[in-house]
Amino acid sequence: MFLTHTNSVYSEKLTLLDYIPYPQYVHQVGNGGGPMVTQGLKLLTGELVNYVLKGQHGATVGTYTFINELMAIPTLKVGLIIASGSASWTGYTSTVPKTSQYPAYKIVPMAVTQVYAGYLASQLGSFEYISTDSVSCISGHSAWYTAYNLLSLERLDAVVVVAVDNGLSEEYLHVFGEHKLSKLLDEEDDPSIIKFHLGQACNISVFESLYSVLKTKHSGLAEIKDIHVAAEYHNSPLGISCKGLGYKKVMNRVSTHTTSKIDFIKTHSTFSKDNEIEDILIKEQFGDIRTIDYKLRIGHTMGVSTAIETALAVQEESGTFLSLGAGMGNVYSSAVVEIL
Repeated sequence: MFLTHTNSVYSEKLTLLDYIPYPQYVHQVGNGGGPMVTQGLKLLTGELVNYVLKGQHGATVGTYTFINELMAIPTLKVGLIIASGSASWTGYTSTVPKTSQYPAYKIVPMAVTQVYAGYLASQLGSFEYISTDSVSCISGHSAWYTAYNLLSLERLDAVVVVAVDNGLSEEYLHVFGEHKLSKLLDEEDDPSIIKFHLGQACNISVFESLYSVLKTKHSGLAEIKDIHVAAEYHNSPLGISCKGLGYKKVMNRVSTHTTSKIDFIKTHSTFSKDNEIEDILIKEQFGDIRTIDYKLRIGHTMGVSTAIETALAVQEESGTFLSLGAGMGNVYSSAVVEIL
């Protein structure tokens, strides 16, 4: 499976939200969506997708045209998958006190990711397949895994994966703040506390089969040589087993199914107890291999994280690498990516 186009919007800049119950710095894209979002008339997640399609807020220009030209080839069967951390976008429930920045969203059906997927498809063209993937923080990889299987089985010729999530929704800010998972304002002056800040982002990636690449003449940015998702048995859906069984599964499958030499590893890196287990297992299986991470740079982008971090590695690195992911609900992922 070839990655032929990828484009993202994210923020490396930190913005202080001091009016929320758990004040903290965050990676906010632009001004938070503008008046239509603050009035509850547009979804911020939808605006993040628009930024990428239109080449705004740091995204490059050309994604909309690339997809349109792909869709214009009548012999190609193209699919669309929306990847996000939850099946209904958070930030709009009555269980969390509302702020002026995140009022109740007034067009409720569009907050359901499958409904939004249908809407987005109608704006882009006639797709043979439309679906969503909501597997917490590995949603991006999970959607790529679905695309990999659809292309391998020749059900489709190309798949557009739109990974989008708003890590600054009220639920995320409240839950991560309450449990001190993200870095809070009163922890900023303590250099011994290394934690991520929450972020919002969108990554749009286009994957094509060899048949499609020969038709479109697109140059591959990378080839997804292998990709896996796995689950582990654990008594808590919010934790990780002390032996890291899920991580072991996805790492072992890489060793079993691929002959590619791994030059470096893109870690999940949440700088928590989970992170320690990830580091130990990497050392056991791969020795003193180089690792990279992105959450301290762009924040934890939730359901987008595996997609956008893998895409950034493709754009910034060289060689063949292993991209790892983990998510609440005892889910894990790995992808072997050869940068072309």
